[in-house]
Amino acid sequence: MIRSFGPPPLVVTEPECTPEEKAQALAEQEEFRKNIQWFGAHAKAIRDQHSGKYICVAGQELFVGDDPVEVVARARAAHPELTGGFFTKRLSLHRGPRIYAHQRPLGAG
Repeated sequence: MIRSFGPPPLVVTEPECTPEEKAQALAEQEEFRKNIQWFGAHAKAIRDQHSGKYICVAGQELFVGDDPVEVVARARAAHPELTGGFFTKRLSLHRGPRIYAHQRPLGAG
C-alpha cells in the first residue's frame, strides 16, 4: 500500500482576462512609458528644483509636494480620465554616488 504524506499539491490558476481588461492594462502601460520618457527628458531640471519632495507625473504633467498621497490625489483630480500609468517618486537630497560598502575604521584603535 502506498501512502502520501503532507499537504496536497498546490495548483495555481490564472483567471481569464477580458479583452477590455487587456486593453486597459496596455493603455496604462503605454501611459506609464510616456510619463517615464517625459520625466527622463526633464529629470535634471526637476531634481534641481524639487530635491527632497515627492513627485508624480501624470499625462506628461508634473505634480510636486511634501505628501505622496496628496500629490497623487492632485494628479488624479487633474486627469480623471486616466485610471493608471502614473509615475511617482521621492527625489533624494543626496548628490553624488552612493557607497553601500561596510565602512570600518582602518588601523587598530
